[in-house]
Amino acid sequence: MNPTTVTQGAAKRSNPSASHGAKISAPHDIAGSKDTPGSRTKVASHSTAKTRTEVAAAAPKPLTRQQRRRAAEAGAAAAAAAAAAASAPPVRYGDGTRFDQGARYFVADPVPLPLAGTATVKLEMGSRTDAALAAFGESHIEAMTGNVWFLTPVPTAEVFEAKLAAFEAKLAALDNLRVEAKNLTFEKDQARKEFEFAFSQRRAYVQTASNSNAEVIASAGLSIRNPPTPVGALLPPLGLRVELTTFNGELDVRWNTVAGAKSYVLECAEVIAGQELLWVQVTMGGKLSHLAKQLTPGKHYAFRVASIGGSNGVSQWSPVVQRMAA
Repeated sequence: MNPTTVTQGAAKRSNPSASHGAKISAPHDIAGSKDTPGSRTKVASHSTAKTRTEVAAAAPKPLTRQQRRRAAEAGAAAAAAAAAAASAPPVRYGDGTRFDQGARYFVADPVPLPLAGTATVKLEMGSRTDAALAAFGESHIEAMTGNVWFLTPVPTAEVFEAKLAAFEAKLAALDNLRVEAKNLTFEKDQARKEFEFAFSQRRAYVQTASNSNAEVIASAGLSIRNPPTPVGALLPPLGLRVELTTFNGELDVRWNTVAGAKSYVLECAEVIAGQELLWVQVTMGGKLSHLAKQLTPGKHYAFRVASIGGSNGVSQWSPVVQRMAA
């Protein structure tokens, strides 16, 4: 027979409870413990009751309405800050920023002073028009915005932009006035034409109703034309001159005006040694100049001019002027 089997059978006979599947005692039921099963049960119940009391005392009290509102606002602010931090571009090494010790934000390194030079700022405001000066100011504001070299401008950005805005507002108002003045000028001219036409009708009425009587016309507050005076004998034009042009075979002939003359007549003759001048009319009209063309280079030509009108019809001839064609 196996010794192990014998031993196990003896143990069962010596401890009848073991044969009925009794459970192993709790730690305080081991040998040497003075607790009885009844006292063990009482101690366990007392310990459980005490624990429930302590838990109930330590449980948090319900939040008031104000506390719940403040907690909700704090949570919303924390969520917004987290979203902003997530959307911000990441800071990388070498981008000119550093992490401030003990803080949760980045601080840009200070911008070094620019190297010294000899340049001088030039504005030239006096030579700029109003519109050009306003555009110059706008481009300057755009260049200064976000410029790391000018962090504390004088005057401040707010003051400078306010001055520019006031200047541009006056420019806009002045432009509106110019447009309005132009429209008013056009309307004034139209009204003047209509008034002049009405005045002409009134003149015709006064002329007819007064039977051309000077005193009656004057009583209407209108003036009387001076009677025409006959023109006497006209003088010949003075200042006759003949000049070369840039083209071969051409001469530019000019003379001065004569008061009362209606037109002028110009004659030309080829100068031939030992022969009398043979005058030929080249132009007649109200102009004070004539361009003689198709002349023979190297030959001399003579010119004279007379005024037409007056009591004598045609004045005497002006002094003769000669010139060689080139």
